[in-house]
Amino acid sequence: MVMHILVVDDLPTMAEQYAYDLKRTGGYVVSVSHRAEEALDLLTREPIDCVVLDLEMPEMDGFDFLRRFRGLALDTPVIVYTGTGSYDRCIQAVRLGA
Repeated sequence: MVMHILVVDDLPTMAEQYAYDLKRTGGYVVSVSHRAEEALDLLTREPIDCVVLDLEMPEMDGFDFLRRFRGLALDTPVIVYTGTGSYDRCIQAVRLGA
């Protein structure tokens, strides 16, 4: 069974590059969302095996996404990344379930 990964990043270029790499190197099925709210909605409608999440996004950032995601009680792993992070921000993300 092929894993379905959801990439969540507000920058289309970054999201599409991650999706391309995951498809090419891992053979995964990949969906892309450019808004955290849209990603949360998708998670309630489709079986997703893993989320790759950018922490820095407008409207709802990755931390808010993680807080809301916890409320969905899904067992889906979330991998976070950021270009402007620090150790403390990574610890905060892990505490929120990443």
